[in-house]
Amino acid sequence: MDQGVAAVWAAGIGVFGVVATAGGALWAAHKTAAAQIAGAKETAAAQIAGAREQAAAQVDAALAGVRAQLSGQRQESLWQVRREAYATYLGQIQAVHMGILHLTSLCMVAVEQLGGSPGETPDLMGPRDQLIERFTDLYFRESALHLAVNEEEAEQAEALRRLAGRAIEDVRDLMEAIYTDHNVGPPQDRAEASREALKTGIREWAANARQKLNMAD
Repeated sequence: MDQGVAAVWAAGIGVFGVVATAGGALWAAHKTAAAQIAGAKETAAAQIAGAREQAAAQVDAALAGVRAQLSGQRQESLWQVRREAYATYLGQIQAVHMGILHLTSLCMVAVEQLGGSPGETPDLMGPRDQLIERFTDLYFRESALHLAVNEEEAEQAEALRRLAGRAIEDVRDLMEAIYTDHNVGPPQDRAEASREALKTGIREWAANARQKLNMAD
């Protein structure tokens, strides 16, 4: 092999080595770049997943807050409804009680006049009719109360209304004894006992209603 051919071969080998080296470097760079891209993709995917989880947690927290707020508002509304129903019924039963006391006081004046005390005979029929109207209204208040309380509380209200009815019947018996000049002693005693029972019943019912409201507050 002459020197020219050798030089060509040497040059060729040199070029091949350069090409091979360059090719190896390019392949290595490609692998590195691929690895970096894959890593970047994994990092991006992890970041996206983390962002999604964070966003989902924020949404869940916001929804939980809204639910809690709505639940609180609903409970507050129910409490207000119960309080209004209690107050309305209590006010009406108190009105009935006051009507009974008023009519009883007039009956006592009439009893004294039967015993010879001077003075004008009081009107008993007008206050009696007003008392009956108040007692009729109590039925409507009780019906409204049933919509706001449980069965036990409704039964307690009904029992209190029966006490009021008993007191009204007794004072009406007293009136009848006065108008017919009968012995007023027994109906007077019964009227006094039923008034005291009603007074005690109102106090106990109001205390129970207050306790129920405090428990729900």
